[in-house]
Amino acid sequence: MFNWFKKNKKSEVEDSPRQEFRDAIEESLWEIKEEYDLPTEEIVNVVQSKRDNLDYMHKIFSKSKNNKN
Repeated sequence: MFNWFKKNKKSEVEDSPRQEFRDAIEESLWEIKEEYDLPTEEIVNVVQSKRDNLDYMHKIFSKSKNNKN
C-alpha cells in the first residue's frame, strides 16, 4: 500500500563525512564548519561538488591534451 514511501538510502559520504582530506581547501572547509557550527550536510555537499568539478576539469584537460598529440 505504501510502496512509494521508502526511506532514502544514505550516501557513503553522509555516513562518515569526515573522511580523508584531498587538499587544504577541504580541510579548511571542515575547520570553518566547526568554528561557525554550520550543518554537516552543507559542508559534505560543498566538498563533493568541489571534487566532482575538479574530476570533470581533469577529464576535459586530459581529453584536450590527448587530442593535441
